[in-house]
Amino acid sequence: MAVLNVEVVTRETVVWRGEAKYVRARTAEGQLGILPGHVATMALLAEDGELVIDPVDGQRYTSRLQEGFLTVAQNHVVIAAKSSSDAEKEPSAA
Repeated sequence: MAVLNVEVVTRETVVWRGEAKYVRARTAEGQLGILPGHVATMALLAEDGELVIDPVDGQRYTSRLQEGFLTVAQNHVVIAAKSSSDAEKEPSAA
C-alpha cells in the first residue's frame, strides 16, 4: 500500500512527522486534498487554515496553520508554516 511521508515544520520545530493515508490543507486557492500518487504540487497556504492528517496508524491529527507553503513530490509532503497551533507539542511519529 502506498503512503505519504509527511513533515510539518515551523521556524522553531518539527510539528508532525510520519506516514499518512491522506492530508488536507487550506491553500490560498482553497482546500487541497492529497492522496498517495498525487501529482507534484507547490502551493501557498492560506493566512489561517486547518490542516488534517490521517496517519497510517493512530488518530487523526488536526492543527491551525498560519501562512507558509506546501510541496508534494513522489509521495513526500512538506508543509512549512509560519506557526502552528501545535508548535509547542512534541513531534508525532506515526
